[in-house]
Amino acid sequence: MQNKRRIGSIQEDRVADWMRRHGYRILAQNFRCRFGEIDLIVKKDGCIIFVEVKYRSTGNCGAPQEAVDLLKQQRICNAASFYLYKTQCPPDTPCRFDVAAVTGKDIQVIENAFPYCGHFKL
Repeated sequence: MQNKRRIGSIQEDRVADWMRRHGYRILAQNFRCRFGEIDLIVKKDGCIIFVEVKYRSTGNCGAPQEAVDLLKQQRICNAASFYLYKTQCPPDTPCRFDVAAVTGKDIQVIENAFPYCGHFKL
C-alpha cells in the first residue's frame, strides 16, 4: 500500500507541475476533510477546478478515468462543497470537476469529466 501511495503522490506532483505550466494556479493539493479527499484544487480563468488524478502504468486495467465511479464522484463533490464553504467562496463561483488521466508519461486532462453529484449538508 505504501508503494501505491508513493506512486500516487509522484503522479499528483507531475499533474500539478503540468497544470502550472498550462496557466492553472494551485489552490490546494491533497485536500482532506471528513467528506472525502480531492487530489488538486486549481483555478484558471476565474473557475475553481476540482481535479481527480488517476494513474495507470499500462492500459491492462482500463483507462484511468474509468476508475472514477459514481461513489468516487459523490465523495469528490461533497468534499468540494465543504471546501467552497470553508473558504467562503461566493455561491455563484464557477466550478467544474476534471479528471487528470495519467498513463505512463502522458497526461490527459478531461474537463467537465462529471457533473456535481454531491449531497453535502452541514
